[in-house]
Amino acid sequence: MSDLKIEKPRIFYHKIKHILLPIFIIAIGGGSLVVLKAMKREPVKSEQLLEASAPLVLTEMIGLSESGITITVDGVVVPSREVKLAAEVSGRVLYTRDGCKVGNIVRKATDQEREVAGTVNLLIKIDPQNYELEVKRLTQEHAQAQDVIDELEVEIDNSKAVVDLVHEEVQLQKRHLNRVEKLRAKNVVSDTDYEEAKRTELAARNSLQKLTNESDLLKSRRKRMEHARDLVGVQLSRAKLDLSRTRIYSPINGVIVEDSVEKDGYVKVGDPLVTIEDTSAVEVRSNLRMEELYQLWQHAALTARKSQSESGVTQTNRHNLGYQLPQLPVNVRYELGGRTFIWKGKLSRYDGIGLDEKTRTVPCRIVVSDPEASAILVNGRPTDQLVGAPPLTRGMYVSIEIPLEGNVALLEIPEMAVRPGNLVWVVREGKLHGEKIRVVDTSGEQLLVELGASGLKSGDQVVTSPLSVASEGMRVRKKGEAE
Repeated sequence: MSDLKIEKPRIFYHKIKHILLPIFIIAIGGGSLVVLKAMKREPVKSEQLLEASAPLVLTEMIGLSESGITITVDGVVVPSREVKLAAEVSGRVLYTRDGCKVGNIVRKATDQEREVAGTVNLLIKIDPQNYELEVKRLTQEHAQAQDVIDELEVEIDNSKAVVDLVHEEVQLQKRHLNRVEKLRAKNVVSDTDYEEAKRTELAARNSLQKLTNESDLLKSRRKRMEHARDLVGVQLSRAKLDLSRTRIYSPINGVIVEDSVEKDGYVKVGDPLVTIEDTSAVEVRSNLRMEELYQLWQHAALTARKSQSESGVTQTNRHNLGYQLPQLPVNVRYELGGRTFIWKGKLSRYDGIGLDEKTRTVPCRIVVSDPEASAILVNGRPTDQLVGAPPLTRGMYVSIEIPLEGNVALLEIPEMAVRPGNLVWVVREGKLHGEKIRVVDTSGEQLLVELGASGLKSGDQVVTSPLSVASEGMRVRKKGEAE
């Protein structure tokens, strides 16, 4: 009986458990659904909170540069050319201008002075006696050959006159023979008379043929003598040329940098005499980095595109210079005694081809057509003081400035905007975007970067304030925006 009483409460509790447990689970699910619905608005609140807590940055708008850039490199002055004079004839040296010593200034002789054997700019004189005698001998031979030709001309004329006379004689004998033949046909003359007339006609023709042969022989002799005369004329021209080579003039305006001749010495053909360095123009040898050379190529390409657009020529996206440098003006600067001397030059050509294996730079040459300084600066300003200006000479270490203006696509960017690794943060639609740039000039207040080498464009807002943490797409607020 007691066991029955105990079993009934257990059954009652078991039924209550099966009824309440589903209700409890449903209540928990409903509560969770309510909680989830309440949490559905939380991301919006978090996003607004994130925007409100976005870091505040300073930005600056970038724009196109109108100043262009100036490529500055170092260089060393070298002579534009050196002329080595050698003896073209042999003989004893009779004269040298001021001893032809190193450092002597020489002037180029004019063609008129050379023709008249002038002595104003005469540099070296070799004993001309042997060559003068050779000229005289060949002159006489030439005159003698001409005399023989003149004699043959007279003989040819005389022979022609005799031939004409004999030709008339032959005509007479032919007519006489014709008459004799007619009379013979009528038995008026004998055979003996006919044969005599025939013999006389043959003799006249034989005489005419001999004179004609002699006349042809005279003409052949005349032609042979003309060739002999021309040959002597060539030898005479060579002798006169050798005689003129005994007087040596400088072919350029310059300075003697090497001498190998002394007065009263003997020289042979090919012996070196002096080496003259040209002073009418000089060159500067320099090396350009590939980045600098690329700027020159870009400037030339934009200049070509501008000219094509002005002329209406179909434009292309490539401009090849081949193995030539753009012919751009340059300034050559030299510092001395607190003064700056400036020469005008022109970018001329590559010094060879390819890159220097040691420096990985491109050798090039700059031509300065006037070694005299075009401007003198004192403290960066032109001076009206009397200043002793040096000429641009071999061995000077100079600074070369290549201005690129007008056709250079560059952007001006504040220095504070450039992060390590040439990275720039740009604010677009409230988010950060990183752009890699290529800086081409750092000399001014603003950095100049190449347009097109990155995604930057004119009008972009770049971040200039420090950023402790920055990532691509991070939200930021520009100063002045409402929070």
